[in-house]
Amino acid sequence: MQKDACLFVMGSEGRNEQIIKTDQDNALIVRDGIDVEKYRPYMQKITDALIFLGYPPCEGNIMVSNPAWCKSYLNFKDDISRWVGTQDMKNFLDLAIFADSFAVAGDKQMLIDLKEFLYSKVQNDIFMAYFAKSTTAFETPTTISTFMGKENFINIKKAAIFPIVHGIRSLALKEKIKETTTIKRIQILEQRKILEKDRAAELLEALEIVNTLRLRHQIDLLQQNKPLSNEIDTNSLGKIERDLLKESFKIVNDFKKIVSYIFKLDKIY
Repeated sequence: MQKDACLFVMGSEGRNEQIIKTDQDNALIVRDGIDVEKYRPYMQKITDALIFLGYPPCEGNIMVSNPAWCKSYLNFKDDISRWVGTQDMKNFLDLAIFADSFAVAGDKQMLIDLKEFLYSKVQNDIFMAYFAKSTTAFETPTTISTFMGKENFINIKKAAIFPIVHGIRSLALKEKIKETTTIKRIQILEQRKILEKDRAAELLEALEIVNTLRLRHQIDLLQQNKPLSNEIDTNSLGKIERDLLKESFKIVNDFKKIVSYIFKLDKIY
């Protein structure tokens, strides 16, 4: 059975950027002509086992136990065509998740071929502009005193992590870069002269800073038996951390301008 299917992970797992256990993002491709139904009981067991180990179900139900993410190679090709063919936020989200996919078991060539098919479909400036537009969806404070959400709290994921990850993902998709890890994507974009050397270094530094602050915050929450959150209390930061965060926000805002220029985001609505 394994040689006729490919199990793959997506999202932060696919980017190899998952540190603290988050929800599940996984799927299964089954070779055309093979009965998908015989795989479904085993896929449900995978989901149940991950839940037992502490990985909560995906809120969007992007899991191998969901028939929408456990199907034939041809059906996945149809999905890719649909994602690219319709300017719909759900399609953009599914495409973004799939773009970060990484094969973990079975015939990995099937996922490689599907991603090649994806690269051939997305070479459209208008589509790529709409896909990249989410990079600027959330406000990034210009100063630490410009708060998001509750007073003194900043959502570090929306303000800094997501804009870097999705902006780099968009550039990687445009350049047909097969790497899924954000750091490696940045390095390749620098090698290809898409990003200047200094800009790439700044993005790597900013990503490290904001991820470190987020991780430290979430470890504190775990130790207090509190739900995980991306809302960081800026009053809890020392002066050095505030300065580093402020500089990181500047780098993120500058990067947003670069993404807007490359994809001509001012031309779309």
